[in-house]
Amino acid sequence: HYILDLMRVTPRDSNYIGLQHRFCVLRPELVASFVEAESIKKSPTEKVPDAPTESNGQEPDDIASGSDATAASVEEHDKSDETPVSTPAESNDMTAEILFNPNVFTEYKLAGSPEEIEVDEALVKKVGSYLLDTVIPKFVQDLCSLDVSPMDGQTLTDVLHSNGINVRYLGKVAGMIKHLPHLWDLFSAEIIVRSAKHVVKDILRQSPDHNIAPAVAHFLNCFFGKVLAASSKGSTGSPQSKTQKKSSESASSKKGQSAFSQLTSDGVWSDIKEFAKHKYQFEAPDDVRVGTKRVAVLRNLCQKVGITIAARKYDLHSTTPFQPSDILNLQPVVKHSVPTCTDARKLMEAGKIRMAEVCISYTVLFLTCTWLIFQYMNFANSCSCISGNSK
Repeated sequence: HYILDLMRVTPRDSNYIGLQHRFCVLRPELVASFVEAESIKKSPTEKVPDAPTESNGQEPDDIASGSDATAASVEEHDKSDETPVSTPAESNDMTAEILFNPNVFTEYKLAGSPEEIEVDEALVKKVGSYLLDTVIPKFVQDLCSLDVSPMDGQTLTDVLHSNGINVRYLGKVAGMIKHLPHLWDLFSAEIIVRSAKHVVKDILRQSPDHNIAPAVAHFLNCFFGKVLAASSKGSTGSPQSKTQKKSSESASSKKGQSAFSQLTSDGVWSDIKEFAKHKYQFEAPDDVRVGTKRVAVLRNLCQKVGITIAARKYDLHSTTPFQPSDILNLQPVVKHSVPTCTDARKLMEAGKIRMAEVCISYTVLFLTCTWLIFQYMNFANSCSCISGNSK
């Protein structure tokens, strides 16, 4: 029995070095793109000897000398078999030379001479520079030219990953598309939701099981509503000291509530902005609480955390739009391999784009084709859609 360290199949991200970034690795799509780009850079230098540029400009009386030269080269080839002439073998050797050491920029002790370690680190730094200088600007250019048009957070994540860009670069990409309002809203909302996910998970870790629903409801009220500090709300009543004594007697029941009962809207949003700045290098604007699309943000947050809320109309502009009874379930969100079909996924995205353009006929056509492909391939997600619709 042995263990495969699949976490570090790809090398570390040289743009995020340190113990706090020890899980920051490069995506395999980026590594494949870098190897292909490097092979394209080196391929013209190898194609020059094979190109018949000199024979095109020869005179008729020079052809004989050319034939003698070719005959001599054939004889030399028969005499020695040590010189390979095939360019595919050279290209394979060239791509084989691009080997990455996943142990560089880690706390592990590296084997090899200092010169070899320096070469490995320089190669990994070159991939990091390739991501910042080539891949991300090309992705931004595709966004500006509408060659890539993500519609929601999931499609944004998928298109980032397909280009070899990690989600932690959301803030950098968002800073380059500020002039596009629809993309700026999408990127800022995704960063806010991902930051809020970490904040609410920290709260849930400190809350007992019987207080999960009140903790989630209180966080959502702080996130969407306007929750003030407990002292400012209870300062008018004189018997406050008596209630404090009673609460001290039931300290065991209040111990779990202390993790979330002291939260306020300003405190939650301050934590969210701080996390977004720390992880995504994103400076959240002051009007981010007002400018976000609240229904879409609520749906995205519930999907990422695994929260199931009651299906009713919520007044997200009120002070406390959620009650503990609205939180129906909290289920784990597990990242695992799910079989997907790229053709059906592309048709679904095309249908979403046509829906945004109010082209109903094409929307129905694309979504119908997507449904037929899912049903024909009998994927797990189509089965879940069938079971969900039957309920």
